[in-house]
Amino acid sequence: MWCKKCNRGTVKDFCEFCGSSTESDAPHEIFWCAICNVPLIKSAKDIDRMICSLCGKVTTYLCADLRPVFPEERLFYEIIHGNPLAHINDSVWASDNRYYINGNSKPVTNAFYKKVSPKEIQAQLEKYNGQNGYEQFNAIIERFIRANENRLVEIVDEAHEFIVDSAKGYKKKDIVISFSGGKDSTIIADLVVRALRDPCLVHVYGDTTLEFPMTYEYAARFRNDNPRAIFKVARNNEQDFYLVCNDIGPPARMLRWCCFMFKTGPIARVLNRLYGEKDILTFYGIRKCESVSRSRYNRIENDAESIKIQKQKVASPIFFWKDIDVWLYILGDKKAAYAALKPKANS
Repeated sequence: MWCKKCNRGTVKDFCEFCGSSTESDAPHEIFWCAICNVPLIKSAKDIDRMICSLCGKVTTYLCADLRPVFPEERLFYEIIHGNPLAHINDSVWASDNRYYINGNSKPVTNAFYKKVSPKEIQAQLEKYNGQNGYEQFNAIIERFIRANENRLVEIVDEAHEFIVDSAKGYKKKDIVISFSGGKDSTIIADLVVRALRDPCLVHVYGDTTLEFPMTYEYAARFRNDNPRAIFKVARNNEQDFYLVCNDIGPPARMLRWCCFMFKTGPIARVLNRLYGEKDILTFYGIRKCESVSRSRYNRIENDAESIKIQKQKVASPIFFWKDIDVWLYILGDKKAAYAALKPKANS
């Protein structure tokens, strides 16, 4: 157990020093190695959390979470600053309203985005796009992956065990992967298929009819790349979102009709056609850090009042993953990570 307030470990549900409720595990934080010029994901309870796993030098605390900035976004940032390609050879990351360039924090305010007009940004993007390569970015990412190999193995191994445990008592045909076309649901699909060693699982794609064209393109590509998957599309073909807005007004915090009408409703109908009253297990890609409301969820939900679509148990393998964990998995060499998934010699 871990007390977040006192930043210390304990075996109690309440901290002996401050009385606060403790969490099940120590938080992971981001440290920066100035020598390797990459972030490292370290547990707050690790004795060597201040030491770089690549060069052995002392690191410094950077922030709670982080994500990589791809060359296209980096060029956008540079154009607004009036220095296109200025950081093409730098290690650039971001978190919330801050960019981190070679470990140095650069806050971004609303005024930042008003410096240059959209037309000028577009013109500059087209002008410098041909010079905006991935060579240095790829080198930095490769070093980032090597520096965090142990973390990659750790999160994959834990997710694998969680998936296998959650699936006990369910037939493979009664297991569903919720697929939205986003990065988190893609990871869930990959993790579950590999952990259960079955590429023929049911994937339900919730098409809200409001997806970006690239999302539709990716969903089609995913389907073609996974021909053995049972891929079902849940879509409301009876109503048009914009016409409904004209009739009853746009969705609002107190009138959130869009989710049921264009997402959970169509998905529920697909599941009812497939399973009727049968109990099923659905793997979701939700994560605790995404929002305050999601932080209140449980990693496994089977309470009828907590689940929008009934007759299912919902399990979230990456519930505790940070943004940087997600990108480590996506960008990482999964050969090393999946070594942890091989059957043990005595199993």
